[in-house]
Amino acid sequence: MSFIGRPNPEFAPAYAKYYFDRTLGQDDLLLALENNLNETESFIAGLPEEKADFQYADEKWTLKGVILHFIETERIFQYRALRFSRKDKTALDGFDEDWYARHNNTDQRSLEDLRAEFMDVRKASISLFKGMTGAMLDSIGTANNTPNTPRNVGWIMVGHVIHHCNIIKERYLVDADENF
Repeated sequence: MSFIGRPNPEFAPAYAKYYFDRTLGQDDLLLALENNLNETESFIAGLPEEKADFQYADEKWTLKGVILHFIETERIFQYRALRFSRKDKTALDGFDEDWYARHNNTDQRSLEDLRAEFMDVRKASISLFKGMTGAMLDSIGTANNTPNTPRNVGWIMVGHVIHHCNIIKERYLVDADENF
């Protein structure tokens, strides 16, 4: 498939609207995924290493933790999109992002390592969606007790990364001299 249009909020969780809104002005999911890959790769590459382990408040994730969060979330969304596109009607559980954050290994990771991993995961997402037909993209599945479709999941992926990059700019780089 060479063009994948906008999401259908009728079959999406309530939180999805926020992420869909981050992608307004974009009409093609594949192009949005690719553009977001390039922008995010460049953004991560420009982050100051001295901020890598910074937390803007107690109990908040480090900057590396935020990046790993959107990488891991994208992997979970890939799995959901794959299952839904294959007409798998098994309801999928949600996941606890804070649990994942408490059990990851960001202490041993560098920003460069996370940048490379993001690129690999996003390229896999693009390949996954490229292989779907229109019917597959609009197959309805259930995750976290809410209906959703692969098309919607793809747009959530893009909006989710945009959201967290904005959080990094607003809360993690406030004392940095870099202009992002």
